[in-house]
Amino acid sequence: MLQWKEFEAWVCIEGEETVEYDVQTSEDDRTVTCWIASELGKKFSIHWKNKAFLQDVGGSVKVDGNPCGGTISYAWRDLGRTISKSGIADAATLKSFVFSSLEVTDDDDALISSSSSALQDLGLLELTIYPVRINGELESTVFSRLNLSDLKVHERSKKAVTQQIKLAEPQPLEKAPRVLDIERTGPEVVKFCFKYRPIDVLRANGIAPSPSRLKRKASAEPPRALTPDDLEELADLEEAKNLREKLRALEKKLHKRDKKPRIKDEDGDVIDLTQNGARNKRVKVESDRPFISGEVIDLT
Repeated sequence: MLQWKEFEAWVCIEGEETVEYDVQTSEDDRTVTCWIASELGKKFSIHWKNKAFLQDVGGSVKVDGNPCGGTISYAWRDLGRTISKSGIADAATLKSFVFSSLEVTDDDDALISSSSSALQDLGLLELTIYPVRINGELESTVFSRLNLSDLKVHERSKKAVTQQIKLAEPQPLEKAPRVLDIERTGPEVVKFCFKYRPIDVLRANGIAPSPSRLKRKASAEPPRALTPDDLEELADLEEAKNLREKLRALEKKLHKRDKKPRIKDEDGDVIDLTQNGARNKRVKVESDRPFISGEVIDLT
């Protein structure tokens, strides 16, 4: 999960949150960038959350450089609530985003300059968040303007990019989404960028750890057998332990023998209550507080 002050953003593939690799944050550009592992043929969605920014904000989504509309988070209702974008909708259906193979060709007429925006943005998911004001609702026909470009890349231009985003077959919606007329009221708060590649590509470039690094290494050396010297040392330690226990028991016994209950008589003499003669002498007990029924006075 990427984080920027009051905002969080993440990508889910088939409902499972992806792992972000090599997260980079630019304070100057207000941009958080990472890599994620794409999975061919699987649908994905982009999620975000406004935790504490006290204004209405919009989240615009681009995939491979294609604008795909966005979503609104209302300050009065949606703080802490997850907002998501999973595809392009019209009034009745939703076409989900899906990772697909990049179409390549050897036709020189399709050769695209490596500096072109179409190639630069390939393999990139963007979520831009900015403050907005809602002016009203629009006709649903605006949905028809949104689509993904049918991009074909020359083999010599694709570099390490082997996938692109396409749209899955349309699925019916239970309720038609609202189309809002919004106006930006300030500069973007943050831009979250997810650069996607297959996991093998990320591992080959040192971005994601290899499977061998994730496994716990087993010890290569078997446990060493005990030598006669080891056994003799263990025996000495055991004997020393037994001697210490016997010494503690003897000290405890001597201490108990010396501890005899004594009390002063009326004349100030000390009486040993363990002696037979003490039984016939009167004992005067001074107390600072009244006797309470059920309380025991310990004469020792």
